[in-house]
Amino acid sequence: MRADRLLRLALLLQAGGRMTATELAAELEVSPRTIYRDIAALSAAGVPVWSASGPGGGCQLLDGYRMPLSGLSPEEATALLTLGLPAPIRDLGLGPAFESAREQVRVAGGVPLEPLTVYVDAPRWFGTNASVPHLPAVAEAVRLRRKVNLTYNDNRRRGVAPLGLVNKAGVWYAVVVGSTSPFVLRVARIQAVDMLGEQFDRPAFDLVDFWERWKTDFERSRSRVEVLTRASPDAVEAMPEVFGEHVVPLIADAAADDNGWRTIPLTFDHEAAAVARLAGFADQIEILAPDSVRERLLATARAIIAKYHDTQKERVTRR
Repeated sequence: MRADRLLRLALLLQAGGRMTATELAAELEVSPRTIYRDIAALSAAGVPVWSASGPGGGCQLLDGYRMPLSGLSPEEATALLTLGLPAPIRDLGLGPAFESAREQVRVAGGVPLEPLTVYVDAPRWFGTNASVPHLPAVAEAVRLRRKVNLTYNDNRRRGVAPLGLVNKAGVWYAVVVGSTSPFVLRVARIQAVDMLGEQFDRPAFDLVDFWERWKTDFERSRSRVEVLTRASPDAVEAMPEVFGEHVVPLIADAAADDNGWRTIPLTFDHEAAAVARLAGFADQIEILAPDSVRERLLATARAIIAKYHDTQKERVTRR
């Protein structure tokens, strides 16, 4: 346990620069006295770390020193190597740097060169892969804390400070702040990025917390239509593939009747979307409510029949 704490202590100092013993103790959940003992242990082991008391003091590594990777165990190295090159890393333009880092981790951890055994393909089936040519520039601005001028959906936004990036199911979003509160932009809709020389002071900002709150507000603001359906066993089996895994608990909560049909509520953005998605189930799904969706689906079915009936008549006439 102490060896693990010593490594974490050295990495904290490498990442944070000078830190007080109180700050380090809070991060590592020990007492300041323990921190001073650990500092002495690191120094005895050859790590160039020093501490100073009084105003402006603290604990610090020698400028420019970086912890070697030789402390990685084979299991730790394997954990870092398992996922291969995720698509978001490639989108950011960091593919070569990522592969170089992986090789250093592999060698340091003593992991043999083996074929990849786990691959994470995050975007869902049939999702669109929008082009994000300006993503690396936005990521660079986030890293350097530089303001940018953006052209977004043909509108010019000047002096925007990018605070972070979010990849939501394969779609990239940028969280930026202008003169007031942070807001969200879809990176694929950014048409130009001009990085400015002006840096910004990053505010106290938790990207994950902001995104979760923003996502909740966004989902609540969307107009939704609930459609009550009665689905056959064949339709029930196909639902997760068509609608996504979120329907699985809805199916589990719906008791099957004697013929195996289940009454399941489904939610759509609007009625046209409901009709378009449900029409493909033909007679394997019955819409119980609302009546407006039933009527639109019936009109759609009649239009399909009329279209193909007229087309068939034309083919017969030509013969």
